[in-house]
Amino acid sequence: MATQVLEGTWEEITRHAKEFAGRKVRITVFDDEAASAPNREMLEALRKVSERSKNMPVSSDEDTLKLIREARSGGMF
Repeated sequence: MATQVLEGTWEEITRHAKEFAGRKVRITVFDDEAASAPNREMLEALRKVSERSKNMPVSSDEDTLKLIREARSGGMF
């Protein structure tokens, strides 16, 4: 079975107890503050990306596959 990630409250996790009986599991307990604190660095990065792309023209996706194939074949270098 592939690795699974479950996230939720203890009560939500224990609903899966029968599925994982006899299996090795790892539990990480988060502080309430840490779990709800926003990632300020990522938010700032997203704001910068949004600001930089504000006046950029939207391009068509018609040539996407052509451009990818050209790049993969070394055409862009």
